[in-house]
Amino acid sequence: MEIQDVIKELKQLKQMRDLDAEKYAVQGGWADVVAQQSDIKPTQLRKIFHYIKDLKLRVQRDEKAFSKAKMAMLMPMLAYAKGRNHIKEEFYQVLSTCFEPQKCSTAQDFIEAANFLEAIMAYHKYYYPNEK
Repeated sequence: MEIQDVIKELKQLKQMRDLDAEKYAVQGGWADVVAQQSDIKPTQLRKIFHYIKDLKLRVQRDEKAFSKAKMAMLMPMLAYAKGRNHIKEEFYQVLSTCFEPQKCSTAQDFIEAANFLEAIMAYHKYYYPNEK
């Protein structure tokens, strides 16, 4: 499987809550593929990752913390990271597909998309433990 296959599968989802952890979380799954085939720079992604992680924790405590406005702010952050070449095109496509407003319109959608990103980052750390 290639990263383009993962992007294609993600685009076919109607909403992120339909994402099956058995497809992305297992070794050899989608998150593993993305982690290995993306040139991810964790320090460059820290701002985005922490924004998502913080929002996820707030949403898990209280679903009313989820708002489309907060989600909308994520898209310019991704565009900025892509524009500064902090993330490659394929990884930008993965994230922008996962967090686009049509797919990520509820708290449950957001939590599943955030879980997918966490799995990607975990596999990346596994394969590149010394990268900062």
